[in-house]
Amino acid sequence: MIYEMRRYDAFPGKMANLHELMETLAIPVFKRLGMTVVGCWNPAVGDDENALMYLLAYPDMGARQKAWDSFWVDPEWTKGRAELAAKFGGPIVAKSNSVFLKPAAYSALK
Repeated sequence: MIYEMRRYDAFPGKMANLHELMETLAIPVFKRLGMTVVGCWNPAVGDDENALMYLLAYPDMGARQKAWDSFWVDPEWTKGRAELAAKFGGPIVAKSNSVFLKPAAYSALK
């Protein structure tokens, strides 16, 4: 199993918009496409109030690539993303990054 930890930093004042996009559009599309969402988090302490992190699980990197290739061209995603961008008045994410995690031998998640 391989895990992808994604972090999105929203523009100031856009965190609620990012949550709406994830909850109403991205997560449902992930699930429909068979992408495993392990969890989603906001930092509880510190100055990262505009950050959202979530963890996805894949059997391997090939499965991850196939999943994202399907996601980016999915009609529900492309249409919904354009509609939300218009509703929100433009981009909501200032930057994003991914870290790929391989479980250690002693990890509870394998």
